[in-house]
Amino acid sequence: MPKKDKLQPLQLYRYLPGTNCKKCGLPSCLAFAFGLIEREKKPGDCPDLLAEKYRPTLDMLGEYFGGSSSVEKTGLLIDKDKCIGCGDCVITCVKCQGTIMFGSGTIIPRNVPNVYKVVDGVIDVACWNSCKRCADQPELCRVCEERCPTGALELVR
Repeated sequence: MPKKDKLQPLQLYRYLPGTNCKKCGLPSCLAFAFGLIEREKKPGDCPDLLAEKYRPTLDMLGEYFGGSSSVEKTGLLIDKDKCIGCGDCVITCVKCQGTIMFGSGTIIPRNVPNVYKVVDGVIDVACWNSCKRCADQPELCRVCEERCPTGALELVR
């Protein structure tokens, strides 16, 4: 989803019951909204959303936040319906992961397998362990998400 169309916590909060009941394990419905966005919580984790009057909201949130089981492992969501297979994320990632910058400006080349590959016209993960986010000292890299022209990639953690 293009960045401007992504749900923000306050927008998401408006769909929630607003009871701040803490039954989900979080102190407020706003905290639950953040948990949903970070994929730490699922819509069904809110007991109030399971009530019949919230069924349309639960269905909408389930559709929006459902899907890939690999998100728990990688923190990456790929919307294959939006991917046009341009390969911009692959190229950008290869350039980015090929070097490590240190504070002194030293560049150390890395020889690691590609994180992404284009298969049958859509992006797929080839080797997630090559991502800078998986390094011994992880980096909060988002170049693939930022470069994607259709918003098919979303890094949630």
